[in-house]
Amino acid sequence: MPLEIRELVIKVTIEEHPPQQAANTGIKDLQALKDKIVRECMDKLITRIENSPAR
Repeated sequence: MPLEIRELVIKVTIEEHPPQQAANTGIKDLQALKDKIVRECMDKLITRIENSPAR
């Protein structure tokens, strides 16, 4: 017998805190990792384009 959910209740508590130095450092580290990944992908893509035979 199938189960049917007719109502879904989601409760969330949001707490606002002033920005902390540790949180900002984590965001900067995350952005640096993202930038590094994008650079590596671009390098690999350029290498593949340069090595692919011309049409």
